[in-house]
Amino acid sequence: MITLRRFVRAIAALSFVLALGAVEGQQPASALSPPGTQILLLGTAGGPPLRKDRSEPATLLVVDGRRYLIDCGIGTARRLVEAGIGSETIRTIFLTHLHPDHDLGLVDVLANDFQLRGLTGPDYTINIYGPPQTRALVDAAYRYISIPYTVFAAEGLGPVGGVPATIPFAAHEVGEGVVYQDDKIRVVAAENSHYTLMSQSSRATMKSYSYRFETPHGVVVFTGDTGPSDAAVRLAGGADVLVAEVSDFAAIDAFVNRMAEQNHWPAERRNLFKAHMTQEHLDIKDVAQMASKAHVRSVLLYHWDPVDPATYVAGIARSFSGSVFAGADLQQYCLDAVSATAQSGRPPLRRCK
Repeated sequence: MITLRRFVRAIAALSFVLALGAVEGQQPASALSPPGTQILLLGTAGGPPLRKDRSEPATLLVVDGRRYLIDCGIGTARRLVEAGIGSETIRTIFLTHLHPDHDLGLVDVLANDFQLRGLTGPDYTINIYGPPQTRALVDAAYRYISIPYTVFAAEGLGPVGGVPATIPFAAHEVGEGVVYQDDKIRVVAAENSHYTLMSQSSRATMKSYSYRFETPHGVVVFTGDTGPSDAAVRLAGGADVLVAEVSDFAAIDAFVNRMAEQNHWPAERRNLFKAHMTQEHLDIKDVAQMASKAHVRSVLLYHWDPVDPATYVAGIARSFSGSVFAGADLQQYCLDAVSATAQSGRPPLRRCK
């Protein structure tokens, strides 16, 4: 005999499956992942202050249909929904560093995956790669998720099989060098200069990485957050696309002065904040120099301040001869195959959505 609890649970499970089917059935053409390499910008705003019209840093790299998520700021889950992409279709996540604007959205993505466990086919593992403390971050995210789902499970609802005591996500703490490889990509990490003002004792356990993704269609390098960095330049050597953060230091200076005045900061705090913004991030000229030194073919800007993006493009183009794009949330870029690019003379990166 079917009990009321089992009936309610079955209806709930069916509802989740139907909802998932509705989302998948309404995917835009850009989300259907044709062959090749695509870069979907989910969030392009630096934080930690939240913005009305832009999400925090998150980028989806799609290689021959396989999806990899780089960083996971607040708003990532919502942007995935808007793009028609189920988070459960992303099995591999990379975190460049553990500042809040790059990882606080992770819990939303993992919660959605946890809810769908057992409803979309066999159980699967979500692998999260990042710097030291990534394991503690993922453990804490699961503890956070498990409390409301334990309440849900007490009603006979929630994930099929209930709430497991062991964490269903796999965290991998990486160092420099090759950190991941499968049949689609090879990923190499290099420590950058984003934490250069930290004490040596803190830098021993806290790392900020830039990542190089080698795909069949070309090389994509993500600076993550960084200041000028020889290691990041070497990592980006010969890349087809440099996905780079950028700031306008003139605007930053005015912003720091305004914040200091409004909040009555002492000179020491003002100077420290300014040093972080100008020494541990990239200015327009820094991005241009990095791209030129590394001989990259295209620059795709993200994590930019609320300045007219044309200012960034024009500033970089003054001393960098490759193509430059200032990305916005939910824009998609396509990387042409290397052989086709060499024959046609087309730039390796183009706006495809």
